[in-house]
Amino acid sequence: MHIKLNNTKNTRSLSDLTNKNGLKIKKHLLIRSDALNKIDADDQRILTEEYHLKRIIDLRCNNEVKNNPDVSISGIQIILNPILPSDRVGVTKKGNDEEDFRDFIEAIHTNGADSSVRFMTKVYQEVVASLFSTQAYQKFLRILLEDAGGATLWHCSAGKDRAGFATMILLYALDFDMKTIVEDYLSTNHYYQGNIEHFVKECGEGYRDVLETIFGVRKEYVDVLFDSIKNMYGSFDAYLEKGLLFSKQDKEKLQAMYLEER
Repeated sequence: MHIKLNNTKNTRSLSDLTNKNGLKIKKHLLIRSDALNKIDADDQRILTEEYHLKRIIDLRCNNEVKNNPDVSISGIQIILNPILPSDRVGVTKKGNDEEDFRDFIEAIHTNGADSSVRFMTKVYQEVVASLFSTQAYQKFLRILLEDAGGATLWHCSAGKDRAGFATMILLYALDFDMKTIVEDYLSTNHYYQGNIEHFVKECGEGYRDVLETIFGVRKEYVDVLFDSIKNMYGSFDAYLEKGLLFSKQDKEKLQAMYLEER
């Protein structure tokens, strides 16, 4: 369910989703989003009063957080849990977002349209293979096993890749089928399209393919993720247990916390 805020595009509650056993996520507990560095007083009121927000997990790199920190909301805990290291190619370098953005897009564009797909594919392979990322997703699940007394929101910059994979992991642990998980992931394209058009207007129509690849999501990225998990662990269940150290008992606790009873 899309949460319409003035200064985010991709904020969504997971409460409207139903798992393969017919159980829904409890109302106002789990929210995925893009960055919260520009939210205003109205946005804060909606999140705290209507959605009972209590905890934010920021999945961005330390440099991103330093340059564009989340707006501080009274009574809300912010936990920093970067999925990628700050020296990762494609994240902020100079401390000036506009310059970093132009440099990054120009580099991808110069190397040709296929390079944007290769870049995104590498990111998705990395979040499975990297110990840094694996430990961050371990921490993400551990945080969710602690009762916040209200809603938990997690986000990266666009709310699609790092936060998108976090959501896939969570939904899988909550016994959602792959069709629902992939549909939720791909729905970013609907909510983020306005931002893509804005970037095209700034950069020029010749950059559209690159911008849509970098700022959109594709089924082939999901396939890369699942192939990487299968190659390294054999199955998603094994990835949860062996990679993320998330036991069957942890899974049962998570489901009891966040799923409605029959």
